[in-house]
Amino acid sequence: MEIDTTKPHVGRVYDYVLGGHHNYEVDRAAAAAILKLVPTYPKVAKLNRWFIQLVGQRWSEAGIMNVLDLASGLPTQGHLNDYLPDARILFSDVDPVSVIYGEQILADKQNMRYIQADLRDPSPLLAAAAQFFGAERRIAVGGIGIFYLMDDESSRDILQKLHAFCAPGSVLSLSFVMSRGAAAAGQLSSAGSLAGVKVYPRTPEEIAALVAPWKVDECRPLAEWLGIDDFITEEEYAVNPFEMRGLIAHH
Repeated sequence: MEIDTTKPHVGRVYDYVLGGHHNYEVDRAAAAAILKLVPTYPKVAKLNRWFIQLVGQRWSEAGIMNVLDLASGLPTQGHLNDYLPDARILFSDVDPVSVIYGEQILADKQNMRYIQADLRDPSPLLAAAAQFFGAERRIAVGGIGIFYLMDDESSRDILQKLHAFCAPGSVLSLSFVMSRGAAAAGQLSSAGSLAGVKVYPRTPEEIAALVAPWKVDECRPLAEWLGIDDFITEEEYAVNPFEMRGLIAHH
């Protein structure tokens, strides 16, 4: 795997603002520039991480034993493997740094695997999932922290193919960005470009249409999911007028 340390990678920037160590100077410089535009970014990153933990707890309580996680980042403390230690989990990410370290973290976990996968080309991911899960297709799919970085066409393509791949009874969880006014678009565009990505804000109605034929069960702000409605204040929203929302759907 080739690692390009000359350009920032959004996953490594995310790792840095969460206090991680698997990042490079170019990522740290990008994070510093993003924080000038979006000072709430560390809080947003924490909400995403805590939502993963909430989902992991729910899936554990539901007895889920097969998980496919998209754009996983690092499966360190507080990731799905902590809440579902006996489940079969297939982690994935496009970033080779995350894959290399992920493989090391999971080296002694025979029921877990980490692969490199580009979600814009789902075929290799689905082939790996077919090999990993075999005939068992009742799967929990995690997409927390990725679909607001993917355009409608790519998102719709993989979500429909995942629905076709999974059996009835499967579940889906993801997070997305919702604008709280026109000013957010420019901020998100500028912040995304600093990390080398484009950000796609969506309304709850747009995200529900995008995930179809998955059927939405719940869609709420992440802070509301987590019971910390005042974690980001209205004054902070006035500066950064967008919020993270979480969605849970079923097959």
